[in-house]
Amino acid sequence: MKSLRFFKPTLATTLAIVLTSLLSVGPAQAGYTVTLQQVGPDVVATGSGAIDLTGLSASSGGSPFLSAQISPRNAVIVTGATSFNVNTYFGVTGPEKVFGISYNTYASSASGDMVGIYYHGQVGTGLIIPTGYVSGTALSDTATYSGTTLATLGVTPGTYVWTWGTGANQNFTLQIPPFPPLATNITNLSTRGLVQTGPDVLIGGFIISGQPQQVLIRALGPTLTQFGVPNVLANPQLTLYNQEDPPQPIASNDNWQTTVVDGTVITGNQSMAIQGTGKAPPAANESAILATLAPGNYTTIVSGVSGTTGAGLVEVYGLGSGTAATSLSNISTRGLVQTGANIMIGGFIVSGQPQKVLIRALGPTLTQFEVPNPLANPQLTLFNEAHQPIASNDNWQTTIVDGTIITSNQVAEIQDSGKAPPSANEPAILATLAPGNYTAQVSGVNGATGTGLVEVYMLP
Repeated sequence: MKSLRFFKPTLATTLAIVLTSLLSVGPAQAGYTVTLQQVGPDVVATGSGAIDLTGLSASSGGSPFLSAQISPRNAVIVTGATSFNVNTYFGVTGPEKVFGISYNTYASSASGDMVGIYYHGQVGTGLIIPTGYVSGTALSDTATYSGTTLATLGVTPGTYVWTWGTGANQNFTLQIPPFPPLATNITNLSTRGLVQTGPDVLIGGFIISGQPQQVLIRALGPTLTQFGVPNVLANPQLTLYNQEDPPQPIASNDNWQTTVVDGTVITGNQSMAIQGTGKAPPAANESAILATLAPGNYTTIVSGVSGTTGAGLVEVYGLGSGTAATSLSNISTRGLVQTGANIMIGGFIVSGQPQKVLIRALGPTLTQFEVPNPLANPQLTLFNEAHQPIASNDNWQTTIVDGTIITSNQVAEIQDSGKAPPSANEPAILATLAPGNYTAQVSGVNGATGTGLVEVYMLP
């Protein structure tokens, strides 16, 4: 199973971006320059330079802005700490309402000298600088917009220049670099199936790639009655295993409001933290584990307390965001596939940008791993978030071209992916999916039953 491959620019691409940035400002980057860029999960505006006030006229009204902010649609960018001691100068020419589509967003924090530019429909563009400023004096400031992106701020990448003369320091430049490419992630796994005992418990697997990630794993039973699911698992319990051989349990839980502190990955009471994620199980006797996990393979097992059985749901949520978004590069669930409401139903979420995935359902192959009673002939159907079927397959070597997302024979491409099912009568679907929620249903041909495995792989 391959890890998610994040975008890595080539050296030539990097040099081209840097060269373009350097050439867009001017030979010596004279005047005052503000650079707006993505720094981790935040957007940071950094300003520095000097200003020559020659040719500008001071306003007697001070400044209409008392804090750092950005309003791309109104051509406003103000950096630096909150200050009442600023003046506005007019006589500036340059962009008017051109560097984005959004209105005011206030900075989360700021420091340094307050400097800014803004467009006023009646009197033109104004330059904001500290009261008592002397031409040629160095200025510097910052403003941070926490937990947001350049796209969310509604800015348009480019270099924008305002001038009021031809002198070296008679300009104000705003630089907005191209947006960083979106990382694509599978950020959620959920599978519903019939939880039995012994080898027929519900087993979910996932891979974390990239860097350590925080995940919430939960097992539901009683909550499923709200969705019309019959014979639910009354009291599910959850165990998390690492990738050692053999796998070792590293965390467990029965009722999410009672933390099992084992000193491995759970070192203190986490019921409040689970509640704070907004994803706490609805029922008190459903289980949850909140953990920060290193990159690697993990397995979750859902069973019933005291050997009870019934329909259950296992879920893994990636809780990262921005550049720290959780990457679940492969998800899989093994369970007992029955008929009707007890078929196996796997769900996943694609986030970021369209992503190529391979979805497959295994049955006969499980005999190689000494799994008893495997599903002899599984079939697979993929649904979109509107619960409409968009692809299906029975045997992977026979493509069902339905014209929705599968428009041609894909046998060779499945084989080339290196993830083709080992058995000819196991199904697979290869598709490029837009961001959204998807559901893969596994059932037996002609109502057959047995143990099956559903897997979703992210492909480059």
